[in-house]
Amino acid sequence: MKIAVIVLGALAALLIVSQLVMGLMIASGADQKMRTMHQHSGYLTVTISLIYIGLSLSTILSKKSA
Repeated sequence: MKIAVIVLGALAALLIVSQLVMGLMIASGADQKMRTMHQHSGYLTVTISLIYIGLSLSTILSKKSA
């Protein structure tokens, strides 16, 4: 479970940075295709981030206190 959380966290971070870069490209006048890519990758970013948050919380809450 720990490996899955690490992988999902890294993927979420990468997707968030890509959203920032695409947003800056759109703001500087990119074409319509970039807007569509930004929207679809935004959906993926939200999905991956929510799964990551859920797994992280379940991992934290399932640890036995010493």
